[in-house]
Amino acid sequence: MNTNEVSHPNILVILADDWGYGDLGCYGNETIQTPCLDRFAEQGTRYNRFYVASCVCSPSRCSFITGHYPGRWEVHAHFAGFGPNEARHMPNWLDIDSPSLPRLMQENGYRTAHYGKWHLGGGGGIHGHPEAPFVKEYGYDDTRTWNGNGPTWYETTPWPFTLFNDSDKVWAANSSRMAVNETIDFIKQDQTKPFFVNLWLKDPHTPLHPTEEQREPFKHLPEPQQTYYSVIANADRHIGRVLDALDEQGLTDNTLVIFTSDNGPEVIREEIGTYGTTGGLRGRKHCLFDGGIRVPFIARWPGNTPVGKVIDDTWMSAVDLVPTLLEAAGVPMPQSWNPDGVSAVSALRGEEFKRGNPMMWEWRNADSTGNDESIQGWPMLGIRHEEYMLLMNPVTGQRKLYDTFADEAQTRDILADKPQLVSDLTVQIEDYSKALPGYPTRPGVQNQS
Repeated sequence: MNTNEVSHPNILVILADDWGYGDLGCYGNETIQTPCLDRFAEQGTRYNRFYVASCVCSPSRCSFITGHYPGRWEVHAHFAGFGPNEARHMPNWLDIDSPSLPRLMQENGYRTAHYGKWHLGGGGGIHGHPEAPFVKEYGYDDTRTWNGNGPTWYETTPWPFTLFNDSDKVWAANSSRMAVNETIDFIKQDQTKPFFVNLWLKDPHTPLHPTEEQREPFKHLPEPQQTYYSVIANADRHIGRVLDALDEQGLTDNTLVIFTSDNGPEVIREEIGTYGTTGGLRGRKHCLFDGGIRVPFIARWPGNTPVGKVIDDTWMSAVDLVPTLLEAAGVPMPQSWNPDGVSAVSALRGEEFKRGNPMMWEWRNADSTGNDESIQGWPMLGIRHEEYMLLMNPVTGQRKLYDTFADEAQTRDILADKPQLVSDLTVQIEDYSKALPGYPTRPGVQNQS
């Protein structure tokens, strides 16, 4: 079946949590075991230059829902409790009136669901707050989430606790299985309507508590790698289950499936098993070097995406996903949304795709001392035009330019070689930064004094 002839394909977005660019066999890791995703890449197209809109969780996820850079909605860091949110000049949840991809899909005849992590409000004491919106209010027919307000798993699970939390080892080992179970159940339902499902996995975010059975294939490795690789392999297996379910239901040919991650891998901490890899990219989660924002991206859309192709010369951003998925679904983009992204359907079809606008980032938690070795990195602002990435820190005055095609590890500053480009990009990123809202004025702010 050629999905060009189908007006409303099913859409499944699988978003992993802290899954590094180098944490897949098909991305060059020879030790890690990801046979299901490797096979998935062989059936679709792998994109080597996909960038998320932030180096941490909540702001990155904001762009997947809105198509906007997260700073436009004052989401500058991860959502936490009332106090930390206020200190970061953030609301307590994503504005319920923001553009919402699932809501628009729902309004245009799609069955919509969200399973797994949310983290756009609802944690840190905010869960159950009388003013906090439920995840369903963003446009979902069904949800079951953590880090969100609304149904989770604790009502029906056999082990005793009051709410899924980071200290529960049973939950940590089973989170992917449970989210995938919900997804499979949903896609088996009313097939007279197309579905849009966000399957946002917790893995491989900490805490990492794989079972002995999950560890068995990696017993020959040192403890940190054993822990991390076990979690990755378990998540891969459950992703394979949902792909198999599409086959069994006869839905594969009319389903666009995307796999990606919200940001780069967590900083290596052997005592808790975070051992993700960036494939040689500089930096990790919490910083704006490529290791923190360049992530795996695989798409399979039978009849559209080339089979087994690897695209290395196309730059895409997470803000492009909303316009891309709307075009793929045949759903018009509301003029009032004015997304920061552009449709990359041509890239999904293996055709030439050039972003007319640069990609932009802001990271207010960067190291204000300019320490080059800091976990958070020194860059507070970033702007990318094709292969060139300009990173800046307005507090320290630091500014460096990298050719990330010729210098993927970002070791050579070529600022002096491109004065006009640097000048142009500086003006654009400074204008963007100045246009962002300052102290929160949107709903969800507890204290605006």
